[in-house]
Amino acid sequence: MLTIAVDAMGGDNAPECVVEGTVETLRESGNRLEVLLIGQEDKVRPLLDQHDTSSLNLRFMHAPEVVTMTDIPAIAVKTKQNSSLVRGLTLCREKKADGFVSAGNTGALMAASLFVLGRIPGVLRPTIYAYFPRLGPGLTNIVDVGANVDCKPENLVQFAEMLTIYQRDAAGMDKPVTGLLNIGEEENKGPEYLKQTFNLLKEADRKNRINFIGNIEGNDILLSKASIIVCDGLVGNTLLKFGESIPKFLGSIFKPSIEKLVKSGQLDPKSAEITAQTFKAMFQPFDVEQFGGVPFLGVDGISIVGHGRSSKTAIMNMIFMAEHMIEKKVNQHIAEALA
Repeated sequence: MLTIAVDAMGGDNAPECVVEGTVETLRESGNRLEVLLIGQEDKVRPLLDQHDTSSLNLRFMHAPEVVTMTDIPAIAVKTKQNSSLVRGLTLCREKKADGFVSAGNTGALMAASLFVLGRIPGVLRPTIYAYFPRLGPGLTNIVDVGANVDCKPENLVQFAEMLTIYQRDAAGMDKPVTGLLNIGEEENKGPEYLKQTFNLLKEADRKNRINFIGNIEGNDILLSKASIIVCDGLVGNTLLKFGESIPKFLGSIFKPSIEKLVKSGQLDPKSAEITAQTFKAMFQPFDVEQFGGVPFLGVDGISIVGHGRSSKTAIMNMIFMAEHMIEKKVNQHIAEALA
């Protein structure tokens, strides 16, 4: 049985949604998982008491400190050794847990994962990716999305290699396709570091480590041209935050427009309701809840981070993501490839 440590204090909606998500996960998973919930006892115990957990593989561990969203990552990791975040990762290092899940401070979780778990041998820098919607089947991942703002060409190539392994072994994609995000498709486009990255990606392609199709532009991101889009963390994080704003922005325009049409008699209430449902379904691919969280690729252990606004559904999907990463032996495959 796998044991997943869960940060009960991580996220904007913690600990309430974390407790609810954990309980629902265990009820759905049957007896194949055990969860070790870590957090402040005075805040978590009363929430647990609201549920019948007697038949669930659920344990609780008290951690008096909390790493907040506003904490400086490096300082928090050093000064809050008794936090739920650091204790959870320590359990993984000590082989008392098989994976760790948190919707807390992303920077702190990355710093703590590196400090406590270390890197997979051969990894230059761990990375984090994000899901983007696409027109065709399958999925699109952008890497890096904020863990590494300043990237060398060899870092970007390794990100593509690790994400290729993830998509192939964990996501079940036969032949992941890598594209380098640039200002044009031509080989000589972009700053010098992107030209160097292009050449290194071509070399990795010749060695069958990745499937590289060349440079792609911003208008290719949603068009299924590549399943892996490589860029530095500054560009990737900007794209991620912009993408997250699209549904809310368009929704704020859509709602008053529909209300105006109904009020003027140009649209009946029933048709307005159907239109609203269609609009909502249209933005389903932008919903991060369906994935829950993402792993830090390159960390020597399973460390999953979720969005700060994670709901109980996202928490559940994060726990299942940790289970999936363990069962598919993604870290083992990365180590073998980089060796």
